[in-house]
Amino acid sequence: MPRTPEQQEYHKQYMYEYRWSEKGYKNHMIDKWKRRGLVETDQYTFEELFEAYACCSECENCGVEFAPAGAVRCSHSKCLDHNHETGVFRDILCHSCNIKRRGIDP
Repeated sequence: MPRTPEQQEYHKQYMYEYRWSEKGYKNHMIDKWKRRGLVETDQYTFEELFEAYACCSECENCGVEFAPAGAVRCSHSKCLDHNHETGVFRDILCHSCNIKRRGIDP
């Protein structure tokens, strides 16, 4: 049964609020990493990786402070760098360092 316009608006608002809640943001990020081919190893779980990602405030390569979550993508946006062939996590980098590494490593 299709939703009424009021139900659609309520659902849209609910999903927006959930998406930016701590639990919603965590689930969104982990789902995104899985879709991009990142894999868990015996060194870390997705839960541990998210905690490290959430607590990291600067690029592990150049030391620049990350742009706030939800900001428009820029050179200082936070990225989870991983090997695209194996899916194994490498570092938490700024967008700029992540792009530079893309040309060097797979």
